[in-house]
Amino acid sequence: MEKKRRLLLKATGIKLGTPVYIYDSKIIKEKCRELKKNLPGVNLYYACKANTNPEIIKLIYNEGFGIETVSPGEIKIAHKAGIPISKITFTCGSIDEKELVSVVKQGIRVHLDSLHQVEIFGQNFPGKEISVRLNLNIGAGYHSHVITEGPDSKFGIDISQIKQLKRLAEKYKLRITGLHQHIGSNILSVPIFLRAIDALFKTALLFPDLKHLDFGGGFGIPYKPKERRLDIKILGIKIKKTILNFIQKYGRKIKFSFEPGRYLVAEAGYLLVKVTDIKKNPTKTFVGVDSGLNHLIRPAMYGSYHEILNTSNAGSKKEKVTIAGNICESGDVFAKNRMIAKPKIGDILAIKNVGAYGYVMSSEYNSRPKPEEFMIIQNKIIKI
Repeated sequence: MEKKRRLLLKATGIKLGTPVYIYDSKIIKEKCRELKKNLPGVNLYYACKANTNPEIIKLIYNEGFGIETVSPGEIKIAHKAGIPISKITFTCGSIDEKELVSVVKQGIRVHLDSLHQVEIFGQNFPGKEISVRLNLNIGAGYHSHVITEGPDSKFGIDISQIKQLKRLAEKYKLRITGLHQHIGSNILSVPIFLRAIDALFKTALLFPDLKHLDFGGGFGIPYKPKERRLDIKILGIKIKKTILNFIQKYGRKIKFSFEPGRYLVAEAGYLLVKVTDIKKNPTKTFVGVDSGLNHLIRPAMYGSYHEILNTSNAGSKKEKVTIAGNICESGDVFAKNRMIAKPKIGDILAIKNVGAYGYVMSSEYNSRPKPEEFMIIQNKIIKI
């Protein structure tokens, strides 16, 4: 299977030209169905900031997911993909009154992110129901930039401000019917998820009118070859047990949600690039390619690891090289001192696991155009 995939990627890179993003629809469907199977009875919303291509959003929606958005632009893309308002949620962050009011008037469920937002909501929509995002100080993630709870995080209403939150709600006769949390990104530990869920359940007992709890996302994938996968089956079993215990304590049933993003799309994506230059100095071999941090910023921004496959020469002896991009920045490096099958000029390299936070974070820096996007659908390559 790996050889077949490598040959397909090589042929695709040659046929379409490089750089180019390729997504495998089969992998996205498999990931969607895996979560649906292991989290039965839980509502799932795709955090579309991971990849906003309308065809990918449409594919995931057709697998039974709603769509979680974080901007008016993402809402427009979801509309373009045919997603009904009832299946869209919006998580606020440092937005102004005009944006907040506009989203609420569309009938989209909004998770308010600050006491100021609760005040704005109350002034414009007194007597309505609200959902709020809390910061319960349980942050996690692979890099400090993706930890979204704790004292250093800009997200959510701090747990110490619950009394103030309730006073504001009473002032404007708002009913707090939803609580939301999101602790971070690319988490591979089952215990961390359970700890965060338990914390939200404990806090939820302070709110008598709840209709839904949203645990956010953060389900991780293994970027490094020997990295252990998140055990979704075990997580699902433990979550089910925890939910049943909470319902018994709370005294009635409510709805529960997760917002997976990366987990659904990351492993489906490849960035195909071509070797354009090879240079050596006394200590290093630099392999230059026709792409850069303008197309995939994660290595430069987070120090992220992405496995790189030489699709043209996979069977050759491995060599330690540094894969460098074509952008005029010293930080424009995809991999440092990486052992890969010895590259030569013209080889097609596949940068793996770029389906999430790849194209969606790309730019035209250095006035170089963005790559095109294609999807593998039943062994056919379709432009999307």
